[in-house]
Amino acid sequence: MHIQHSTIQAAYTYPLHEPYTLEDIIFFDIETTGFSPKTSYVYLIGSIYYKKGSWHLIQWLNEEPNKESQLIAEFEAFIKSFKRIIHYNGSGFDIPFLQKKAELYGLADPFSHLESVDLYKLIQPLKKFLSLESLKLKSIEEYLKLKRKDTYSGEELIPIYSSYVGRLIYENMKIKSGQLSASANSVSNQDTPDSQSLRDILLLHNGEDVINLLPISDMLYYCDTFKADFLSAVYTPLAYHLFITDTLTVIEFKMPITYPLSITINCSVKEKGSLKKGLEYLEAMELTAEFSKDTLRLHLPIYNGTLKYHLSPASDYFYLPLEDTAIHKSVAQYVDKEYRQKAKPANCYIKKQSRFIPVGEDHTGTCFKKNYSDRISYIEAEDLEKQSLEEVITTAKGLINYMKDFFRI
Repeated sequence: MHIQHSTIQAAYTYPLHEPYTLEDIIFFDIETTGFSPKTSYVYLIGSIYYKKGSWHLIQWLNEEPNKESQLIAEFEAFIKSFKRIIHYNGSGFDIPFLQKKAELYGLADPFSHLESVDLYKLIQPLKKFLSLESLKLKSIEEYLKLKRKDTYSGEELIPIYSSYVGRLIYENMKIKSGQLSASANSVSNQDTPDSQSLRDILLLHNGEDVINLLPISDMLYYCDTFKADFLSAVYTPLAYHLFITDTLTVIEFKMPITYPLSITINCSVKEKGSLKKGLEYLEAMELTAEFSKDTLRLHLPIYNGTLKYHLSPASDYFYLPLEDTAIHKSVAQYVDKEYRQKAKPANCYIKKQSRFIPVGEDHTGTCFKKNYSDRISYIEAEDLEKQSLEEVITTAKGLINYMKDFFRI
């Protein structure tokens, strides 16, 4: 078995280790000759871990297929001191593959003591949000513009591994017969890669797979933005700016995080209404969010027109059809009965013409709507400028919730 250790330069920002220390976590990835542990075998395992202020890469490469159990035992012994293991789709393949192999060899389950974090499952809700065609590891790397020296796929490595094993056998035979020095790096046939060249190809692919899990984990910052308590937890009174024009409102937040890519996301929040003939129509409102380095900007359209403020409870009011407004019952007693009717929730409103900004459903201030059943509520633009930090955050949270529902995050 070939075991290779190396110290690597890697940027780690997303706190995957919390509440543990960096020394408590380990990342891993495996290479196999197929998908079934019954008919194929694992030949390479790579892991990165943090120790004494640096990231380290360790790789176990099995050079003799009949010693697969030794490879698994070496890996199991090494990860015993860690508390959390991190991987990409390891829950679907890597972990059950090794567990089945360990069972077949009568070995202990390597992962029984570990917490498992699957980046694939955590990133999966972002597929529609980021317009990702695929969630394969290389597709995510390409989206994040991560450059690889390795040019092979996992499937393409299988014959390379077979050639590596065969080449080792050939070179060992030559060494034993005295035709090749034990320290030689090549054989006389220059068209045939030597074992070291083939080994480098295998190790490079696996090494880049596992090392790239660090920058890929930064995608979880997008997920965090949509968590219910995230906005309230991160902002300070100086953390936002508000810009209002005749047609647009921008709420800009400085974040305590850095997004891996600068992206702009649009979503359409649709409301169901009805025409005079009873036909349904959909009215869309476009929301835009910009994620740029350490800044989140929400772009909200300004609605110039007349909206309704719904009064409650409706039982305390009467609706005046001619005026298209509701009045309190204490005043309605002075209006002829033929010009008034008991108010219902849908028509228990007063109207106001102004400039309005859309806000979330859970907004606690004075909100206006186009129709009673609408999900979209509005506040006057001037009111937003007067709001406290907490109220602005509530406004932002409501809009982010719209986007969360739209993208099913």
